[in-house]
Amino acid sequence: MGSDDSSNNRVRNGVFHCNPLCPRRVGSHYLLWGHVDTGFPLQAMVGPDWPCMIASYVLIIGGSFLVMAYVIPDSGFGKIGQLVELCLMISTCLCFSCAGCSDPGIVFKELYNVHDMDDEFSRVETGAGAKQPKNRCMHCDVIRGPRASHCYDCDLCISELDHHCPWTGKCIGQKTLKNFYMFLTSLCGLIIFSIVCVFSYVTGPFDTDAE
Repeated sequence: MGSDDSSNNRVRNGVFHCNPLCPRRVGSHYLLWGHVDTGFPLQAMVGPDWPCMIASYVLIIGGSFLVMAYVIPDSGFGKIGQLVELCLMISTCLCFSCAGCSDPGIVFKELYNVHDMDDEFSRVETGAGAKQPKNRCMHCDVIRGPRASHCYDCDLCISELDHHCPWTGKCIGQKTLKNFYMFLTSLCGLIIFSIVCVFSYVTGPFDTDAE
């Protein structure tokens, strides 16, 4: 999938890519459109586990439509319930896309001076004004900050790497962690409401006229 320019695929060149049929390789990621360091919807960059990402979309959208079409009409919630389910599904998909199609915090080569790559004793400034030794990644050949780590699945160094999530298809890092938490929150709301609808469908609709 996509073109392989492995010698330059970790360099932020500022070029706007717009060819989903021939995506640009960034480590093991695939840039479908946009700049390499922006976020969805201005960018669509999928990770190496993109088939799992597609499966996640199918489960979220397919499950929600099944609930809306076959469960909610006989659950007593009616059209309002279908509208709530639809809104929760859209919210979940948007948050999921922001987490799965955005730059998670990739460390690019051009962020550092080329001559510093050979200086083992050079140091970088931290947010508190202190200095810490530069950390050179032997896999990416980049100098990364003290809170960046290499992901062997994505073949990239990610700032503040939290974990590699196969369901989003890529790593969750500095730039996508908040979106990931929003996705989990929205997904929990969608699941809880769907369970309530199924329970009402199985036990019978609520009788609002009962005394």
